Amino acid sequence: MATAGAARTTQAPARSLTEQELINSLGWLIRMRWFAGAAVLAATAISAHVVRLPVPEQNAFIVGLTIFAYNFAFHLALGRLDAFGPDFPRACQWFARVQIGFDWLAMAALIALSGGIESPAIVFFLFHITIASLLLPHDKGFLYVALAPILVAGIALLELRGVIHHVALVSPPRYLDHVFIAEVLVFFTCASYVMAYLAMSISRRLRRRETEIAGLYESVRATTSTLDLAGVLDRLSEATAHVLGCQGAAIRLLDRSGSQLVAAASYGLSEAFMSGALELSRSSIDREVLTTGNVLFIDALTDPRIVYPEANRREGIRAVLVAPLVGKAGAIGVLRAYGGEGHAFNRDDATFLAAIAAQGAIAIENAQAYAMLASLDRDKSQFVRTVTHELRSPIQVSHNLLTLLEQGYVGALASEQADLVTRARRRIEFLQTLVDDLLDLAAGKADVHPRAERCAVPLAPLIRDVCARFAAAALSRGLQLCVDADDEQIVVWGDPRELDRIVNNVVGNAMRYTPQGEVQVHLAREADVARITVADTGIGIPEDALPRLFEEFFRAPNAKAIEERGTGLGLAIARALVERYHGTIEVQSREGHGTTFTIRLPLVYPSDGA
Repeated sequence: MATAGAARTTQAPARSLTEQELINSLGWLIRMRWFAGAAVLAATAISAHVVRLPVPEQNAFIVGLTIFAYNFAFHLALGRLDAFGPDFPRACQWFARVQIGFDWLAMAALIALSGGIESPAIVFFLFHITIASLLLPHDKGFLYVALAPILVAGIALLELRGVIHHVALVSPPRYLDHVFIAEVLVFFTCASYVMAYLAMSISRRLRRRETEIAGLYESVRATTSTLDLAGVLDRLSEATAHVLGCQGAAIRLLDRSGSQLVAAASYGLSEAFMSGALELSRSSIDREVLTTGNVLFIDALTDPRIVYPEANRREGIRAVLVAPLVGKAGAIGVLRAYGGEGHAFNRDDATFLAAIAAQGAIAIENAQAYAMLASLDRDKSQFVRTVTHELRSPIQVSHNLLTLLEQGYVGALASEQADLVTRARRRIEFLQTLVDDLLDLAAGKADVHPRAERCAVPLAPLIRDVCARFAAAALSRGLQLCVDADDEQIVVWGDPRELDRIVNNVVGNAMRYTPQGEVQVHLAREADVARITVADTGIGIPEDALPRLFEEFFRAPNAKAIEERGTGLGLAIARALVERYHGTIEVQSREGHGTTFTIRLPLVYPSDGA
């Protein structure tokens, strides 16, 4: 009996690329602050004892030690940000604000202790402004930048009024010169805003590229996570709209004639807008896109090439970006992004849409190829079923006639004639077995049995019944057939005939290729699945034959040497049926040392529905 629960492990929450970069930047800022604190202490000692400047050494040392103290607190707080859960990004932003606020206060204190408005340390504010512009949100970035000139101006004002003592590092001092103060403040303010603007511009572009790369990764992951064509198209259109931040996106694919663009998927658009096929001969935009391979910018209301401007107006669409979907064999359709009121696409959007379209075309072709292969496989199975079904009747009639001849119902046969009839009957029997196996294989792949035939099937009595069929054969050959199937509560949902065929094929395979020794059949519960194990001490399977063991018509060389006759379909049928029930079948074997098959099927409980 499986345990009701399992041990839980605590894992760090998955973060987006932006969040991970933010936490890395906060950690880098803390690491740099250790060096800054040490630099303050070293610079104070050098200024006081080497350069002999009138720096208030004790106060400067206190500032340096204070930087170490609050940085240690920040170091401890950094490891606790995960506790904010969904508010993690917001917590990081506030944590960055608090760090920068403390740093600017420490910087203001150092400026006041090293000459005030005349202090050379003012320039270090510019470095910190760059850091603030990179870490803090850009919508309020210039507001944060204004705090630096305000702090410097406040220090200058306090010195001018005599509220704080001026530390004179230059002679003659100029902290009382209003023109000098104004010049420094104007220069510092301009430099601060220019530095902030440049840092924000670079940061904004980097973040946009990061978002685009993350979006491209998500779109590729979404479209390649399934081979279902409808799923690929839906995920591709949704990913396009999300990454470009636009109103919606749509995919139209060329029909077989290549004359129409048929709506295949859309996101953020109404069904009425996407209804109907678009004649390629009427849409010069799509013809140009598919012919040139370029991405086009379209004004949805004024561009004369728009076929249905009123439909765009009703949908609230103002801008359209169109990219071609080009596969290995040529154009397969178009990918469109739609922008609403006030939305404008740019060159970066066009480049990005082209990249999404290139990856999407590959995913669409893969899904189409998979759908074609699935259709061909169904057609093949249907063909096999039809042909083998038509063969059953003449084979059965031939077998019956040969049996009558062999038993002498139409007169006695000479020994040579009887031998020929017996050999012919055995060949017919093998052919009938092959036809039955082909029908079962085709049925297993096509799922032709109606669902109404499925029910809750206890596996223990089914396994015991199957093994009872082989008991006489095992006794006659001196084999031990050991059955351990006593748990009547192990129940699966399925067709009893199909489940019987699975067990029968695997047990029969073990019996057939075990000249001596034993065959063990064991049933057990394993978590939420039933595990059937069939182990023998037979001839085993060569290592190079294991990968092909479940292929249709394949038989291992040592198996052919023991028994010439065999269809090579028994294990293929078993695997097809097991996979229909969302189960698994595995094999472990070593030539000359036996084979073990393990079948796992999902359990059904009394509370489960059909």
